[in-house]
Amino acid sequence: MTRQDRYTSLIWGLFGLYVAFEGWRLQLGTIYQPKSGFIVFWAGVILFGLSMTLFLKAVLTKNEEEVKPLWRGRNWPKGGKVMAALFAYALVFRLAGFLISTFFLLLFLLKGLEPQRWRVAIVIAVVTIALCYLVFVIFLESQFPVGILGEIFS
Repeated sequence: MTRQDRYTSLIWGLFGLYVAFEGWRLQLGTIYQPKSGFIVFWAGVILFGLSMTLFLKAVLTKNEEEVKPLWRGRNWPKGGKVMAALFAYALVFRLAGFLISTFFLLLFLLKGLEPQRWRVAIVIAVVTIALCYLVFVIFLESQFPVGILGEIFS
């Protein structure tokens, strides 16, 4: 733990108290009939509790850890590729549909960024799409764009 942990935990603790106070002002209600401040109040209480836990840990820890630069040694090109892939995914989602666009996104992520064998990448992509389709379309009755496949098979 470092000295900065003490200061930031106190700042977050004060913010948690403020959030809890504002939630209390909005009226809490009961657990069976919550009002608009119920979740806000308890979120502030939890934030305050967690920040005070960090503060106590920072105070009670004897040795100071060396602060390492947060962003040094990160793989920036890989993050840029993921962002570009997600942007392209958003652009073609309606046109290509859920199945095709998600399959190629997952294939790119599994094969292009974290090299997997082709068989593994294809199986993971197909299983992921099948599970998402099952959960969202079948069980939750959500609607995804069908895209090109909808035009071909309709």
